[in-house]
Amino acid sequence: MTPDSTAFRWSTGPTVGERLLLSAVRQWSALKAAGEPPTRLVAQALAFRASNRTGGLFVAWMQSVEASLRRPIQVECPTCGGVSTDEQRLMASCGLAGTATSAGEALLEPLLIDSQPTMVLARALNAALRVDGYPLPVRLRGGPAEPAFERAATVH
Repeated sequence: MTPDSTAFRWSTGPTVGERLLLSAVRQWSALKAAGEPPTRLVAQALAFRASNRTGGLFVAWMQSVEASLRRPIQVECPTCGGVSTDEQRLMASCGLAGTATSAGEALLEPLLIDSQPTMVLARALNAALRVDGYPLPVRLRGGPAEPAFERAATVH
């Protein structure tokens, strides 16, 4: 499976689990941009909504992402204000972590230098979210992505 054959199916909009993950990524990025350490605040917010385990795994996952970034993560689509390609890659790869790790790694390749450690943590985060009642879908299919008409579910 190649990165080009991997596409997101956003036509149904993000799930509750994806919205929780997206919110945490955006909160993390906003705190980093403000010069604040995001670790404790984001972990506490996720622990309140999901569990301490999910909060801790999210922090480890984001630290792994940041340690291997090729460039800064783009948060929100600059054109439409929806979900950026980077955010989609992170969420979709986390959803793929339990069943299609190599496809998830391929999705992260343009964003990360080494995606393997991140995918190991994504698998644990995916499992924790599922246990907490926030399962992530496996958004993988062949062919071109279907267009999405919802603002928060932008496909690029």
